[in-house]
Formats: sequence, structure tokens, C-alpha cells
Amino acid sequence: MLSMEKAGKEGTCQQSPSQNHWNLAMDIKRVKDYIYWLYYQYLLITCSYVLEPWEQSMFHTITVTVFAMVLYTAYVFVPIHIRLAFEFFSQIFGVQPDSTVSVVN
Repeated sequence: MLSMEKAGKEGTCQQSPSQNHWNLAMDIKRVKDYIYWLYYQYLLITCSYVLEPWEQSMFHTITVTVFAMVLYTAYVFVPIHIRLAFEFFSQIFGVQPDSTVSVVN
């Protein structure tokens, strides 16, 4: 159980090592159950639970491939488009890049 020990001026609640192990096991079980729940939701939303095993593997392969391509495309092209949009709107609102400003003595 929990035992009270004083640490300086304030009391803290510390757990025994067996209790820490139990909490870690429960946390891992909760994460595992949550991942299973997410996978179940994925099967329900995509209706892939009605497919045969070989069809499921093909469907999952295609889905993961498309998702990976979308992530890669976003990683490569979104920063370029953000930079170009920033340059475009900077020109519209009158902010000039440093390279075009002339120095007057």
C-alpha cells in the first residue's frame, strides 16, 4: 500500500516497488487496450473486417502506402509553399526583402 514519508518540510506519498510494477503493468495494459480499440475502430470505419485475410493484407498495404506518400509529400512540399506564400504576401503588403533595398549615404 501507500506509505507516508516526510521529505523536508512537506509529506510525500511514495509507493512500494511492487506497487510501481503493478501501476506500470496497468499502464501498459491500458495503452495496449487503447491501441486495440483504435485498430478496431479502423476496421469498423473502413469495413475491412468483412474482407478475407489476403484481401485485408492487400487493403492494409495500400492504405499504409498511400498514407506514407501523403506524409512524405506534406513534409517535402508544404514548407516550400509556406515560404512562397510568405514572400507573396510580403510583396503585397509592402515589405521589401533586404536584397532590394538600396542604401543611401
